[in-house]
Amino acid sequence: MLEKIREGSKGIVAQVILGLVILTFAVSGVSSYFANNSDQSVAVVNGEEISREKFEQSYQNERARMQQQFGDMFSSLAADPEYMNNFRNSVLERLIDETLMKQQANALGLKISDALLKKTITEMTEFQVDGVFNNERYNALLRQNNLTPNQFGDILREQFSRNQLMVGLAGSEFALPGELKTLMTLQQQNRDIEYVTIKASDFAAKVEITDEKLNEYYQLNQAAYATPEQVSLQYVELKSSDLAKAIEVSEADVTAYYEANKDRYQTEERRRVSHILLEAAEEDAAVKTKAETLLKDIQAGADFAAVAKANSADTVSAENGGDLDFISKGVMEAEFEAAAYALAKVGDVSPVVKTSFGYHIIKLTEIEAAQVKPLAEVQAAIKETVQKEKAAEKFAELQQKLAEVSFEVADNLDEAATAVNGKVQELPLFSRETAKAPFAVPAFLDKVFNEEFIASGTNSDVITLSDDHVVVARLVEHQSAKTKSFDEVKAEVVKAVTAAESSKQAKAKAESLLALFNEGKDLRAQLTADGLKLEVSAATPRFGGALDAQIRTKAFELAKPVEAKPMSVGVAELSSGDVALVLVTKVTEVATTAEPATAELQQFAQQMGQSHFGAVQQSLKAQAEIVRKLPAMTSEDL
Repeated sequence: MLEKIREGSKGIVAQVILGLVILTFAVSGVSSYFANNSDQSVAVVNGEEISREKFEQSYQNERARMQQQFGDMFSSLAADPEYMNNFRNSVLERLIDETLMKQQANALGLKISDALLKKTITEMTEFQVDGVFNNERYNALLRQNNLTPNQFGDILREQFSRNQLMVGLAGSEFALPGELKTLMTLQQQNRDIEYVTIKASDFAAKVEITDEKLNEYYQLNQAAYATPEQVSLQYVELKSSDLAKAIEVSEADVTAYYEANKDRYQTEERRRVSHILLEAAEEDAAVKTKAETLLKDIQAGADFAAVAKANSADTVSAENGGDLDFISKGVMEAEFEAAAYALAKVGDVSPVVKTSFGYHIIKLTEIEAAQVKPLAEVQAAIKETVQKEKAAEKFAELQQKLAEVSFEVADNLDEAATAVNGKVQELPLFSRETAKAPFAVPAFLDKVFNEEFIASGTNSDVITLSDDHVVVARLVEHQSAKTKSFDEVKAEVVKAVTAAESSKQAKAKAESLLALFNEGKDLRAQLTADGLKLEVSAATPRFGGALDAQIRTKAFELAKPVEAKPMSVGVAELSSGDVALVLVTKVTEVATTAEPATAELQQFAQQMGQSHFGAVQQSLKAQAEIVRKLPAMTSEDL
């Protein structure tokens, strides 16, 4: 067959067709390249771009957090394009705020020292093995996240400088006792409230329902009647953790692993040192001469601790005779470390050593020898490690078999399940937004909602859910995204329009009563004439209680009654659709005499600091040149 294809491709017609195909791919490829790279930003803040990649990463992280926290509740909200647009915009605004804070921190020259950056990295538990910083682990984790040490350092520097600004603004606030007393007096204030609830349902019979109103409401609220694309699936999964449960680890396995990996269970030698520091950012002959003079004094018998206390620029250690406590390799600067570990015995003093901080004289005060943990102490951990390693080997082997069998027998999953000692499981209909863990990951969703997969009717390739969890999926049912027709939801639309119109009429009634009060008419008499009964809530607190929250909020928004106007009146719209006319007849102040506790003042200061920080953010945003380029999400994107 291949020979015939080669012979046929030598004809003029075949060559012309082949040329057109190549040209088509070339043009589409080039145009795709330019299309994908022409505009990769979602916003520009004072000339600095926020990349689409950064936005998508933040969006997916926030979405995963919300899904984990709220579960099905978030899934139902996520089916609404309007909600998801607001959600996406909130992520974008947070990135804009972070960019503005970073720019402001840079403008103020806020930075961190190399020493603090290094200290932070070495103290991060992610980079430690047995509680000690491990350079190999550090580099490996950075490689896994496609970061170089310089890039990671820049990220930390940016976070630190931004945090300096945040702490400086929000953490520098303070509160005076008088301020807090005034606030507490307002908070403890209570009011005598009367109210009448005008029920929207009383106006339902008066609502005129027309086809025009129904169609208008339906057109404006189509998103509420949209159903996203959904699929149901069969799948076979393979999990390393399941395999590990069935793996037995013998004592011989544990012993062999321990002997082969003793270096993992060995603590490094640590040295306790003291130092004297004379600061000098660059080479400085005068400072170096002074350091050498101090060294000669020490060699001649001068007390190292006394010399450190009198001369060292490191004031913290100087108070303790220059003591830096124990150090291990990889923590201090290379020159300092080399000099400290070159000292042969306790009491030895180094020559003058130059680092980026200046000139040091180092004294060795204690050596903690390297030790190997006994097998009994690490046996349980080794057993678990060996079990995981064997499971990982088995996992890799079965993953390959799963891929082969599901591809070779593509019209069912039964044989693939048998090949890996698994079973065929089912996922009922779900959308991208209602997918639950562990399937709510882009790799899985992109595959099972892919048009080619849906059209093929065959098994998917192996999909990675996590490093130790893979699946092969097969489509059972597919439902396209659609908006329910007006006829399908007419009853719901009638109900919604009736409720909305009834609420409008209830509000109009309440506002007409408020207008009579403002004209000086007898409001109570009018309410009696209309058959409306006032409810009384005496001495109502600002917070808590059984009174409807919207009524209470409106009551505390109203002006304090005075002699010339002994009653304040307002209208409150309730979440039920009903409307309340709210009357305030008396305000009682509850004075606070006790002095606020220190903790209360600190909490109040923190609240004010957060408020002021928010005001600074808003001010920066108002003055900034911001171009937002995030496209709106439609029901088809869900």
